[in-house]
Amino acid sequence: MFLYPVAQRRIESAVVLFISCYVYNALGFKWFMFAALFFIPDLSISAYFFAGRRVGGIAYNLAHCYIGPITLGLLGWSTGDQILQAIALIWLAHAAFDRTIGWGLKYPDSFCNTDMGEKHLPIANKYLN
Repeated sequence: MFLYPVAQRRIESAVVLFISCYVYNALGFKWFMFAALFFIPDLSISAYFFAGRRVGGIAYNLAHCYIGPITLGLLGWSTGDQILQAIALIWLAHAAFDRTIGWGLKYPDSFCNTDMGEKHLPIANKYLN
């Protein structure tokens, strides 16, 4: 099982999730802020309802790829801005969490068609499926 690429990415993502939480705690940031902001990237799902599957997929992927939080974290680190550092770690943890549980970046045809495999929602939805 560990030899499959999707399993490896899920394990890697779990490590990224753990490290981002560890660093967040080590820097002394407040866990209330973590809890309050953790699911903010999922607001990008609303683009599926307002702009369709293609734009929804782009919005979701922008909110869930590692480039954004890493860039924000580097900016926060280089400027000494602890708020940016905290937000970057929360954002990185969220993206890693989603991949750890098997939800990957989206293809333009469906919310459920991800780079980590085809997923199924418990309810049928014309905007997502």
